[in-house]
Amino acid sequence: MKRIALLMFLLPLYLFAHPHIMLKTSLEIEYSNSKCEGIWVEWEFDRFFSISIINDFDLDKNGSFNNSEVSEIEQYAFSNLKKYGYFIYLRSGDKRYNPDIIKSFSARYSGDKLYYRFFIPLKDKNFDNFYISVFDPTYYCAVNYVENGFIIGQGSGRLPELELLENKDDPVYYNPYGTATDMTAYTKWEPGLQTAYPKEVHVTFRK
Repeated sequence: MKRIALLMFLLPLYLFAHPHIMLKTSLEIEYSNSKCEGIWVEWEFDRFFSISIINDFDLDKNGSFNNSEVSEIEQYAFSNLKKYGYFIYLRSGDKRYNPDIIKSFSARYSGDKLYYRFFIPLKDKNFDNFYISVFDPTYYCAVNYVENGFIIGQGSGRLPELELLENKDDPVYYNPYGTATDMTAYTKWEPGLQTAYPKEVHVTFRK
């Protein structure tokens, strides 16, 4: 059994304080008829986590993941993130929730950088004005956006407008000295905790 199966997200024990994993995200908005069809999410991981996954799952050491290896990564290093909403939060009005379904997961690497990519279908939500944020509620992973990290993908009809904002109303609290197995999601501030503010992308189809 791969050692990654023993931990929820291949927690690298060589790090000693939150956050333990750094990832950069990008979002691609697909739309039709002035509504959001879905969102492609891509993550770029830090070198240390990337090398761990690459060494564990590129079993034939041929420089890329085949379909079987991608399936293994999805099963052992991605699917358990469902407990944390895959780090994806949607907000329409005052209601924030995680997506119901994740589709089309893939994994690849280039050099010593690992990338995950997956799709969030939103066609049934009929969204024309909403927010999407990517963050780990335990702050085990620190999430930043790549430069030009959100774009408009394929679609028809009116183009959506995109704006990256910091949400000061919904902070994330975390223990900066949490161990590599500390996955606590704090719902309120306590002494010793630090505060982070997730960034949200506001997607709107203005009339």
